[in-house]
Amino acid sequence: MHKFLVRAASGIIYAAVIILAILYGSWTIYALAVLFAAIGICELNNMAMGYSRHLLPIYATSVLGVVLAISVIKFSIMIPYIWVLVLSAIFLLLVYAYFLAVKKIKGVTTAEFRAGDYGKTPVFGFAYLGIPLAMMTIFPVQRLALLIFALLWINDSGAYIVGSLTGRHKLCPSISPNKTWEGFIGGCVLTIIGALLLDLYCDSFFGMADFAMWIWILIGVLTCIFGTLGDLLESKIKRFYSAKDSGHWIPGHGGILDRIDSFLLAYPVVALILCIID
Repeated sequence: MHKFLVRAASGIIYAAVIILAILYGSWTIYALAVLFAAIGICELNNMAMGYSRHLLPIYATSVLGVVLAISVIKFSIMIPYIWVLVLSAIFLLLVYAYFLAVKKIKGVTTAEFRAGDYGKTPVFGFAYLGIPLAMMTIFPVQRLALLIFALLWINDSGAYIVGSLTGRHKLCPSISPNKTWEGFIGGCVLTIIGALLLDLYCDSFFGMADFAMWIWILIGVLTCIFGTLGDLLESKIKRFYSAKDSGHWIPGHGGILDRIDSFLLAYPVVALILCIID
């Protein structure tokens, strides 16, 4: 019972932080994106290299790099292009500083850095975290992020309930043994129903009153499919590093990457599709 209460309480706090940040405005959305990116890149580094005090320069340059990457994208439409170039140059210097820190602290050669996980982790992290979270800060429909989070929560709940009751056929046993096709289909059905109900009663709240019903259905389908793929991708990362959870930031739930893995794939896909449709 204690574990359940801890999990429920931390889940409520986590959801409340996301909801309030997105509802408050663009600057809190930016702060949320930066927070998630900073913690997420630390979790990737921790899985790849472990954590100790002497690794702090590596962690620091990783965090500064991914935060600057998001900031360059966020402010590129608001500041003169020369400053975009300056910030981009600083970002490249941070990447080089990361390389120097790894080389000095871990004692790896340039060839080993390129071939090993030391070089792949920040590059992957900047793309994996930086691009989706930066998109969240600049997409015109700010509450789309909240809609995607809501649909992903519906999908996760539906997949868990249906999968637990009827799951027989494994979806991807080598990566995530607990996921089943029955759970995936059940989650998709409930996500689409959730999208339609939100269209009927909350379309203005999300700033999407002009969107046709078929677009809401498409959003539900894309969220379910790419949210599941995002979950599987993060499970693959954890298996590669032999990690049970990405971290321990959210008691009972694991790390930040464990919570936003589905969002990192679902949100940019839905946002890009909406841009194309519009």
